[in-house]
Amino acid sequence: MLSVLTALALATLSPVAADAPAESAFCAPMLISVNARGGSPVLDAALIDSLGPEQLLRGLERLPREDLREFVATGDDVLEDLIANQPAPGDVRSWWAGLDFGERLKFETVAPELVGNLDGVPYDVRDSANRRLLEGTLAGLRSRLSAGIGKGAGFEAVSQLRMLEQVESSLDQTADGPTRRLLVLDTAMPGRAAVSLGELDSADYVSFLVPGALLSVREHMSEWTKVTADIYDSQTSWQTLLGEHSTVATVSWIGYQTPDVTNVFGLDLAEQGADFMSGTVNGLRALREGNEPYVSVFAHSYGATAVTLALQRGEMAVDALAMIGSPGGDAQSADDLGIPADRVWVGEAAWDPVVDTAFFGTDPGSADFGAHPMGVNGAVDPVTGQVLTASVGHDWYLEPGTESLRNLSLIGIDRGELVTDGSVSDVQKTLALSLADPPRGG
Repeated sequence: MLSVLTALALATLSPVAADAPAESAFCAPMLISVNARGGSPVLDAALIDSLGPEQLLRGLERLPREDLREFVATGDDVLEDLIANQPAPGDVRSWWAGLDFGERLKFETVAPELVGNLDGVPYDVRDSANRRLLEGTLAGLRSRLSAGIGKGAGFEAVSQLRMLEQVESSLDQTADGPTRRLLVLDTAMPGRAAVSLGELDSADYVSFLVPGALLSVREHMSEWTKVTADIYDSQTSWQTLLGEHSTVATVSWIGYQTPDVTNVFGLDLAEQGADFMSGTVNGLRALREGNEPYVSVFAHSYGATAVTLALQRGEMAVDALAMIGSPGGDAQSADDLGIPADRVWVGEAAWDPVVDTAFFGTDPGSADFGAHPMGVNGAVDPVTGQVLTASVGHDWYLEPGTESLRNLSLIGIDRGELVTDGSVSDVQKTLALSLADPPRGG
Protein backbone atom coordinates (compact mmCIF):
# COMPACT_ATOMS: atom_id res chain seq x y z
CA MET A 1 0.00 0.00 0.00
CA LEU A 2 1.18 3.50 -0.70
CA SER A 3 2.36 5.67 2.15
CA VAL A 4 0.94 9.11 2.85
CA LEU A 5 4.00 10.76 1.32
CA THR A 6 4.06 8.48 -1.71
CA ALA A 7 0.43 9.32 -2.46
CA LEU A 8 1.17 12.99 -1.90
CA ALA A 9 4.10 12.91 -4.30
CA LEU A 10 2.25 11.01 -7.00
CA ALA A 11 -0.76 13.29 -6.81
CA THR A 12 1.34 16.42 -6.90
CA LEU A 13 3.21 15.23 -9.94
CA SER A 14 0.03 14.21 -11.80
CA PRO A 15 -0.14 15.39 -15.43
CA VAL A 16 -2.12 18.55 -15.99
CA ALA A 17 -4.07 19.44 -19.09
CA ALA A 18 -2.14 21.64 -21.49
CA ASP A 19 -4.75 24.38 -21.35
CA ALA A 20 -4.97 24.43 -17.53
CA PRO A 21 -3.77 27.50 -15.63
CA ALA A 22 -0.11 27.24 -14.64
CA GLU A 23 -0.89 27.29 -10.92
CA SER A 24 -3.15 24.23 -11.24
CA ALA A 25 -0.06 22.12 -11.80
CA PHE A 26 0.49 22.43 -8.07
CA CYS A 27 -2.98 22.73 -6.56
CA ALA A 28 -5.54 21.07 -8.86
CA PRO A 29 -4.96 17.35 -8.09
CA MET A 30 -6.93 15.92 -5.19
CA LEU A 31 -4.44 14.36 -2.79
CA ILE A 32 -5.84 11.13 -1.37
CA SER A 33 -3.66 8.91 0.77
CA VAL A 34 -4.26 5.19 0.29
CA ASN A 35 -3.36 4.25 3.86
CA ALA A 36 -4.08 7.51 5.69
CA ARG A 37 -5.32 5.62 8.77
CA GLY A 38 -4.44 2.04 8.03
CA GLY A 39 -0.89 1.71 9.26
CA SER A 40 2.39 3.43 9.80
CA PRO A 41 3.44 5.41 6.71
CA VAL A 42 6.86 4.87 5.24
CA LEU A 43 8.65 7.92 3.91
CA ASP A 44 9.58 7.57 0.25
CA ALA A 45 12.63 9.82 0.19
CA ALA A 46 13.16 9.55 -3.56
CA LEU A 47 9.70 10.83 -4.38
CA ILE A 48 9.73 13.56 -1.77
CA ASP A 49 13.16 14.76 -2.88
CA SER A 50 11.80 15.15 -6.40
CA LEU A 51 9.33 17.81 -5.28
CA GLY A 52 10.22 21.47 -5.21
CA PRO A 53 9.26 23.41 -2.06
CA GLU A 54 6.25 25.09 -3.67
CA GLN A 55 5.05 21.78 -5.08
CA LEU A 56 5.27 20.17 -1.66
CA LEU A 57 3.58 23.09 0.09
CA ARG A 58 0.71 23.20 -2.39
CA GLY A 59 0.46 19.44 -2.25
CA LEU A 60 0.10 19.48 1.53
CA GLU A 61 -2.80 21.88 1.11
CA ARG A 62 -4.84 19.08 -0.47
CA LEU A 63 -4.33 16.56 2.30
CA PRO A 64 -7.31 16.04 4.63
CA ARG A 65 -6.71 17.03 8.25
CA GLU A 66 -5.89 13.54 9.51
CA ASP A 67 -3.52 12.86 6.63
CA LEU A 68 -1.74 16.14 7.31
CA ARG A 69 -1.55 15.25 11.00
CA GLU A 70 0.08 11.92 10.07
CA PHE A 71 2.52 13.69 7.76
CA VAL A 72 3.56 16.10 10.54
CA ALA A 73 3.94 13.27 13.04
CA THR A 74 6.16 11.15 10.79
CA GLY A 75 7.87 13.60 8.45
CA ASP A 76 10.11 15.63 10.77
CA ASP A 77 13.02 15.64 8.34
CA VAL A 78 10.80 16.67 5.42
CA LEU A 79 9.26 19.53 7.40
CA GLU A 80 12.67 20.69 8.59
CA ASP A 81 13.94 20.71 5.02
CA LEU A 82 10.86 22.57 3.76
CA ILE A 83 11.36 25.27 6.40
CA ALA A 84 15.07 25.55 5.61
CA ASN A 85 14.44 25.63 1.84
CA GLN A 86 11.02 27.19 1.60
CA PRO A 87 9.39 28.87 -1.39
CA ALA A 88 10.05 32.55 -2.02
CA PRO A 89 8.17 34.74 0.49
CA GLY A 90 6.03 36.25 -2.26
CA ASP A 91 4.90 32.77 -3.31
CA VAL A 92 4.16 31.86 0.31
CA ARG A 93 2.11 35.04 0.70
CA SER A 94 0.10 34.18 -2.41
CA TRP A 95 -0.37 30.58 -1.27
CA TRP A 96 -1.67 31.65 2.13
CA ALA A 97 -3.96 34.31 0.64
CA GLY A 98 -5.50 31.64 -1.59
CA LEU A 99 -6.48 29.33 1.28
CA ASP A 100 -10.01 29.48 2.66
CA PHE A 101 -10.72 29.78 6.38
CA GLY A 102 -10.93 26.04 6.95
CA GLU A 103 -7.67 25.33 5.16
CA ARG A 104 -5.86 28.01 7.14
CA LEU A 105 -7.26 26.68 10.39
CA LYS A 106 -6.14 23.17 9.45
CA PHE A 107 -2.55 24.29 8.96
CA GLU A 108 -2.50 26.49 12.07
CA THR A 109 -3.74 23.74 14.36
CA VAL A 110 -2.22 20.62 12.78
CA ALA A 111 1.08 22.00 11.46
CA PRO A 112 1.97 25.03 13.62
CA GLU A 113 5.70 24.34 13.27
CA LEU A 114 5.35 24.85 9.51
CA VAL A 115 3.00 27.85 9.47
CA GLY A 116 4.91 29.62 12.23
CA ASN A 117 8.16 29.56 10.27
CA LEU A 118 7.06 30.34 6.71
CA ASP A 119 8.23 33.77 5.56
CA GLY A 120 5.28 35.40 3.82
CA VAL A 121 2.62 34.16 6.25
CA PRO A 122 1.09 37.11 8.19
CA TYR A 123 2.82 37.82 11.48
CA ASP A 124 -0.25 37.48 13.68
CA VAL A 125 -0.83 34.00 12.25
CA ARG A 126 2.79 32.99 12.81
CA ASP A 127 2.67 34.29 16.35
CA SER A 128 -0.46 32.31 17.14
CA ALA A 129 0.94 29.13 15.59
CA ASN A 130 4.30 29.43 17.32
CA ARG A 131 2.74 30.13 20.69
CA ARG A 132 0.54 27.06 20.26
CA LEU A 133 3.62 24.99 19.46
CA LEU A 134 5.56 26.51 22.37
CA GLU A 135 2.81 25.86 24.91
CA GLY A 136 2.23 22.31 23.70
CA THR A 137 5.91 21.40 23.70
CA LEU A 138 6.48 22.90 27.15
CA ALA A 139 3.49 21.01 28.54
CA GLY A 140 4.74 17.77 27.02
CA LEU A 141 8.25 18.19 28.42
CA ARG A 142 7.01 19.04 31.91
CA SER A 143 4.69 16.04 31.86
CA ARG A 144 7.50 13.68 30.83
CA LEU A 145 9.83 15.02 33.50
CA SER A 146 7.23 14.79 36.24
CA ALA A 147 6.45 11.20 35.26
CA GLY A 148 10.12 10.24 35.47
CA ILE A 149 12.39 9.30 32.59
CA GLY A 150 15.91 7.94 32.20
CA LYS A 151 18.98 9.99 33.06
CA GLY A 152 20.09 10.57 29.46
CA ALA A 153 16.62 11.42 28.20
CA GLY A 154 16.06 13.54 31.28
CA PHE A 155 19.16 15.64 30.59
CA GLU A 156 18.01 16.27 27.02
CA ALA A 157 14.50 17.13 28.15
CA VAL A 158 15.76 19.56 30.79
CA SER A 159 18.00 21.28 28.22
CA GLN A 160 15.12 21.63 25.80
CA LEU A 161 12.82 22.84 28.59
CA ARG A 162 15.34 25.48 29.62
CA MET A 163 15.65 26.66 26.02
CA LEU A 164 11.91 27.00 25.55
CA GLU A 165 11.48 28.72 28.89
CA GLN A 166 13.92 31.35 27.61
CA VAL A 167 11.63 31.86 24.62
CA GLU A 168 8.59 31.98 26.90
CA SER A 169 10.26 34.61 29.09
CA SER A 170 11.14 36.74 26.05
CA LEU A 171 7.43 37.07 25.29
CA ASP A 172 6.58 38.64 28.66
CA GLN A 173 4.62 41.77 27.91
CA THR A 174 5.44 44.86 29.96
CA ALA A 175 2.58 47.06 31.12
CA ASP A 176 3.28 49.92 28.75
CA GLY A 177 5.54 48.14 26.27
CA PRO A 178 4.95 47.29 22.61
CA THR A 179 3.21 44.19 21.30
CA ARG A 180 5.47 41.13 21.20
CA ARG A 181 5.09 38.40 18.60
CA LEU A 182 6.88 35.08 18.23
CA LEU A 183 7.97 35.06 14.59
CA VAL A 184 10.29 32.04 14.53
CA LEU A 185 10.37 28.93 16.68
CA ASP A 186 12.33 25.72 16.27
CA THR A 187 11.77 23.62 19.37
CA ALA A 188 14.55 21.11 18.62
CA MET A 189 17.94 21.78 20.19
CA PRO A 190 19.83 24.04 19.74
CA GLY A 191 16.72 25.95 18.69
CA ARG A 192 15.92 29.06 16.69
CA ALA A 193 13.67 31.94 17.70
CA ALA A 194 12.76 35.51 16.84
CA VAL A 195 10.54 37.93 18.76
CA SER A 196 9.29 41.23 17.36
CA LEU A 197 8.49 44.33 19.42
CA GLY A 198 6.07 46.76 17.85
CA GLU A 199 3.90 46.46 14.77
CA LEU A 200 5.87 44.96 11.90
CA ASP A 201 2.80 45.29 9.69
CA SER A 202 2.88 49.08 9.83
CA ALA A 203 6.10 50.38 11.43
CA ASP A 204 8.03 52.99 9.46
CA TYR A 205 11.39 51.73 10.75
CA VAL A 206 12.29 48.11 11.48
CA SER A 207 15.59 47.09 13.11
CA PHE A 208 16.88 43.51 13.40
CA LEU A 209 19.41 42.53 16.07
CA VAL A 210 21.55 39.58 14.91
CA PRO A 211 23.92 37.74 17.31
CA GLY A 212 27.26 36.07 16.82
CA ALA A 213 29.08 33.12 18.36
CA LEU A 214 28.34 31.68 21.80
CA LEU A 215 24.94 33.38 22.04
CA SER A 216 22.22 30.72 22.03
CA VAL A 217 18.46 30.54 22.41
CA ARG A 218 18.93 28.25 25.42
CA GLU A 219 21.08 30.72 27.35
CA HIS A 220 20.36 34.16 25.96
CA MET A 221 16.97 34.58 24.22
CA SER A 222 15.43 36.53 27.07
CA GLU A 223 18.49 38.73 27.47
CA TRP A 224 18.76 39.35 23.70
CA THR A 225 15.11 40.41 23.64
CA LYS A 226 15.70 42.78 26.55
CA VAL A 227 18.47 44.47 24.54
CA THR A 228 16.10 44.68 21.59
CA ALA A 229 13.53 46.30 23.86
CA ASP A 230 16.17 48.82 24.99
CA ILE A 231 16.75 49.75 21.35
CA TYR A 232 13.00 50.05 20.78
CA ASP A 233 12.65 52.37 23.79
CA SER A 234 15.64 54.42 22.70
CA GLN A 235 14.33 54.81 19.17
CA THR A 236 10.89 55.91 20.32
CA SER A 237 12.48 58.40 22.72
CA TRP A 238 14.59 59.83 19.91
CA GLN A 239 11.53 60.12 17.69
CA THR A 240 9.79 62.14 20.39
CA LEU A 241 12.83 64.35 20.97
CA LEU A 242 13.21 64.99 17.25
CA GLY A 243 9.53 65.80 16.83
CA GLU A 244 8.92 62.82 14.57
CA HIS A 245 5.65 60.91 14.40
CA SER A 246 7.03 57.80 12.71
CA THR A 247 6.71 54.39 14.31
CA VAL A 248 9.36 51.74 15.00
CA ALA A 249 9.61 48.00 15.48
CA THR A 250 12.60 45.93 16.54
CA VAL A 251 13.27 42.21 16.20
CA SER A 252 15.25 40.00 18.58
CA TRP A 253 16.57 37.49 16.07
CA ILE A 254 18.39 34.29 16.97
CA GLY A 255 17.13 32.74 13.77
CA TYR A 256 20.13 30.54 13.05
CA GLN A 257 22.37 28.16 14.96
CA THR A 258 25.13 30.35 16.31
CA PRO A 259 28.56 28.72 16.55
CA ASP A 260 30.27 27.56 19.70
CA VAL A 261 33.95 26.93 20.38
CA THR A 262 33.87 23.71 18.34
CA ASN A 263 32.70 25.24 15.05
CA VAL A 264 33.30 28.98 15.22
CA PHE A 265 36.19 28.85 12.76
CA GLY A 266 34.10 27.69 9.80
CA LEU A 267 31.53 29.42 7.63
CA ASP A 268 28.87 26.69 7.48
CA LEU A 269 26.73 28.32 10.16
CA ALA A 270 27.26 31.76 8.62
CA GLU A 271 25.83 30.33 5.40
CA GLN A 272 22.83 29.07 7.34
CA GLY A 273 22.44 32.44 9.03
CA ALA A 274 22.61 34.23 5.67
CA ASP A 275 19.84 32.03 4.28
CA PHE A 276 17.50 32.42 7.25
CA MET A 277 18.16 36.17 7.58
CA SER A 278 17.43 36.67 3.89
CA GLY A 279 14.13 34.85 4.27
CA THR A 280 13.20 37.01 7.27
CA VAL A 281 13.94 40.31 5.53
CA ASN A 282 12.42 39.26 2.22
CA GLY A 283 9.33 38.02 4.06
CA LEU A 284 8.90 41.45 5.64
CA ARG A 285 9.22 43.15 2.26
CA ALA A 286 6.76 40.71 0.66
CA LEU A 287 4.15 41.36 3.34
CA ARG A 288 4.73 45.12 3.15
CA GLU A 289 4.87 45.35 -0.66
CA GLY A 290 3.94 48.88 -1.69
CA ASN A 291 4.50 50.13 1.84
CA GLU A 292 7.96 48.87 2.73
CA PRO A 293 9.61 50.11 5.93
CA TYR A 294 13.14 51.40 6.37
CA VAL A 295 15.04 48.22 7.32
CA SER A 296 18.21 48.20 9.41
CA VAL A 297 20.32 45.29 10.61
CA PHE A 298 22.59 45.48 13.67
CA ALA A 299 24.94 42.50 13.54
CA HIS A 300 27.40 41.47 16.24
CA SER A 301 30.55 39.42 15.70
CA TYR A 302 29.96 36.26 13.62
CA GLY A 303 26.48 37.58 12.89
CA ALA A 304 28.07 40.36 10.84
CA THR A 305 29.85 37.73 8.75
CA ALA A 306 26.53 35.96 8.10
CA VAL A 307 24.68 39.16 7.22
CA THR A 308 27.35 40.43 4.83
CA LEU A 309 27.31 37.07 3.04
CA ALA A 310 23.61 37.54 2.30
CA LEU A 311 24.06 41.16 1.25
CA GLN A 312 27.08 40.56 -0.96
CA ARG A 313 25.24 37.82 -2.84
CA GLY A 314 22.20 40.03 -3.37
CA GLU A 315 19.96 37.60 -1.50
CA MET A 316 18.39 40.43 0.46
CA ALA A 317 18.45 44.22 0.58
CA VAL A 318 18.44 46.49 3.62
CA ASP A 319 18.58 50.25 4.03
CA ALA A 320 21.26 50.42 6.73
CA LEU A 321 23.78 48.10 8.34
CA ALA A 322 25.78 48.44 11.53
CA MET A 323 28.48 45.87 12.36
CA ILE A 324 29.93 45.66 15.86
CA GLY A 325 32.87 43.45 16.84
CA SER A 326 33.07 42.00 13.32
CA PRO A 327 35.67 39.36 12.37
CA GLY A 328 35.31 40.32 8.70
CA GLY A 329 33.76 38.68 5.67
CA ASP A 330 33.96 38.11 1.93
CA ALA A 331 32.81 41.61 0.94
CA GLN A 332 35.79 43.67 -0.20
CA SER A 333 34.12 47.03 0.37
CA ALA A 334 30.89 48.63 1.51
CA ASP A 335 29.97 49.05 -2.15
CA ASP A 336 29.64 45.26 -2.43
CA LEU A 337 26.74 45.21 0.02
CA GLY A 338 24.15 46.96 -2.11
CA ILE A 339 23.70 49.69 0.51
CA PRO A 340 24.68 53.35 0.06
CA ALA A 341 28.11 53.69 1.66
CA ASP A 342 26.88 56.42 4.00
CA ARG A 343 24.51 53.91 5.59
CA VAL A 344 27.11 51.26 6.48
CA TRP A 345 28.62 51.60 9.96
CA VAL A 346 31.31 49.78 11.93
CA GLY A 347 31.91 49.89 15.67
CA GLU A 348 35.14 48.58 17.21
CA ALA A 349 35.68 48.67 20.95
CA ALA A 350 38.96 48.89 22.80
CA TRP A 351 40.29 45.51 23.93
CA ASP A 352 37.99 43.63 21.56
CA PRO A 353 40.19 40.73 20.40
CA VAL A 354 37.99 40.03 17.36
CA VAL A 355 38.08 43.36 15.53
CA ASP A 356 40.86 44.03 13.04
CA THR A 357 41.53 40.29 12.71
CA ALA A 358 39.85 40.01 9.28
CA PHE A 359 39.54 36.33 10.22
CA PHE A 360 36.81 35.61 7.66
CA GLY A 361 37.97 38.08 5.02
CA THR A 362 38.20 41.84 4.69
CA ASP A 363 38.10 43.88 7.89
CA PRO A 364 35.06 46.22 7.61
CA GLY A 365 36.78 48.63 9.97
CA SER A 366 39.65 49.24 7.58
CA ALA A 367 39.80 52.57 5.77
CA ASP A 368 39.70 50.82 2.39
CA PHE A 369 36.38 49.14 3.18
CA GLY A 370 34.59 52.49 3.09
CA ALA A 371 32.18 52.17 6.01
CA HIS A 372 31.50 54.95 8.52
CA PRO A 373 33.15 54.53 11.92
CA MET A 374 30.64 54.45 14.75
CA GLY A 375 31.64 55.80 18.13
CA VAL A 376 31.66 53.19 20.93
CA ASN A 377 34.36 54.52 23.26
CA GLY A 378 32.25 56.85 25.38
CA ALA A 379 31.31 60.49 24.85
CA VAL A 380 29.00 63.29 25.86
CA ASP A 381 25.86 63.19 23.75
CA PRO A 382 25.97 66.42 21.70
CA VAL A 383 22.17 66.51 21.53
CA THR A 384 21.13 65.70 25.11
CA GLY A 385 24.30 66.32 27.11
CA GLN A 386 24.09 62.80 28.58
CA VAL A 387 27.36 61.13 29.50
CA LEU A 388 27.63 58.00 27.36
CA THR A 389 29.72 55.11 28.64
CA ALA A 390 32.34 53.20 26.68
CA SER A 391 32.12 49.67 25.31
CA VAL A 392 35.17 47.61 26.23
CA GLY A 393 35.94 44.13 24.97
CA HIS A 394 33.83 42.00 22.68
CA ASP A 395 30.53 41.83 24.57
CA TRP A 396 29.81 45.35 25.82
CA TYR A 397 28.40 47.02 22.71
CA LEU A 398 24.74 46.68 23.68
CA GLU A 399 24.69 47.84 27.28
CA PRO A 400 22.21 50.60 28.24
CA GLY A 401 23.77 54.04 28.41
CA THR A 402 26.62 53.24 26.03
CA GLU A 403 27.58 55.39 23.08
CA SER A 404 27.24 52.26 20.98
CA LEU A 405 23.58 51.61 21.83
CA ARG A 406 22.77 55.28 21.34
CA ASN A 407 24.29 55.26 17.87
CA LEU A 408 22.62 52.02 16.83
CA SER A 409 19.26 53.49 17.79
CA LEU A 410 19.86 56.52 15.60
CA ILE A 411 21.05 54.45 12.65
CA GLY A 412 17.81 52.46 12.80
CA ILE A 413 15.66 55.60 12.39
CA ASP A 414 17.80 57.03 9.60
CA ARG A 415 19.44 59.74 11.69
CA GLY A 416 22.97 58.97 10.63
CA GLU A 417 23.90 62.64 10.71
CA LEU A 418 23.68 62.48 14.52
CA VAL A 419 25.80 59.34 14.93
CA THR A 420 29.03 60.14 16.78
CA ASP A 421 32.32 58.80 15.49
CA GLY A 422 34.87 60.19 17.96
CA SER A 423 36.01 62.99 15.66
CA VAL A 424 36.09 66.70 16.42
CA SER A 425 32.96 67.14 14.31
CA ASP A 426 30.86 65.36 16.95
CA VAL A 427 30.21 68.64 18.79
CA GLN A 428 28.36 69.89 15.72
CA LYS A 429 25.93 66.95 15.69
CA THR A 430 23.22 68.80 17.55
CA LEU A 431 19.48 69.04 17.23
CA ALA A 432 19.97 72.01 14.91
CA LEU A 433 21.91 69.78 12.51
CA SER A 434 19.13 67.21 12.61
CA LEU A 435 16.48 69.78 11.76
CA ALA A 436 18.59 70.92 8.83
CA ASP A 437 18.97 67.35 7.55
CA PRO A 438 15.63 65.53 7.90
CA PRO A 439 15.53 61.72 7.76
CA ARG A 440 15.31 59.95 4.40
CA GLY A 441 13.48 56.88 5.61
CA GLY A 442 9.98 56.39 6.98
